[in-house]
Amino acid sequence: MDELMMDSQVKSFIDAINGLKEIDDKLLDDEALDTLMNKTILFTPETVQQSINQIINNLEVQNQTRQQVIDTVKSLKDFINEMLYGDTALTGNKKILIDYVAKNLFEIFDAAADKYHNYAIELPMTVDTKAGAKAPTFAHDTDAAADLYAMESQIIPAHSYGNMIHTGVKLQLPEGWLAMILPRSSMGVKTPLRLSNSVGLIDSGYRGELGVIYDNTSEKDYEITAGDRIAQLLVMPSYRFKAKVVDILEDSDRGEGGFGSSGT
Repeated sequence: MDELMMDSQVKSFIDAINGLKEIDDKLLDDEALDTLMNKTILFTPETVQQSINQIINNLEVQNQTRQQVIDTVKSLKDFINEMLYGDTALTGNKKILIDYVAKNLFEIFDAAADKYHNYAIELPMTVDTKAGAKAPTFAHDTDAAADLYAMESQIIPAHSYGNMIHTGVKLQLPEGWLAMILPRSSMGVKTPLRLSNSVGLIDSGYRGELGVIYDNTSEKDYEITAGDRIAQLLVMPSYRFKAKVVDILEDSDRGEGGFGSSGT
């Protein structure tokens, strides 16, 4: 539990709780309660998200595993429950205030644990930053794939095919994993560029640079600027199969219906 207890945001929460417990019951009338709950204690969506992000960032610096954080949050909630209710008989407005604080705190801790390290693996990579390369990044917490960036500016000529755009990124995928380079939807909608190989497949044994290969389907040259987001990188487990040759396959509802068999 020490990791979260040392977090500055958590420390401030605990200090606030200790301060609330010292409030004289006689001073905590309905007006004071309303002020504390709606003005002094700002559990607004913005401050809640800031608290969650700060806790997650600090824990990532400490390199905690996801399970460690889940266990720590449970211990921390037990600790705060004991601190809030263990040695004091709370009644009236003070109990309402403390219950309000506890509920919001626990929601913050649960959200931080839920979002922390939603990663399956740590992925070693080299990034040629001196040449302008950037590491892949996730735009949103819920994104499945990370953005890949162009390392340098270049012109993609009209009606040209197989143009390599360098990223300056090399991966070390663990055995049993693969990576795929996928097009970004905005590239398909806003530009004439199309991935030459539709999907780029990266095997775990490959140690070379990730290159993004584009065709320009238009009659005009298209300029890529260094730092542009040019593709997405998806990393996932790779399952191998062993061919089992049989005389006949089991039947299914679809059978041998191919292209267009399910309708237009």
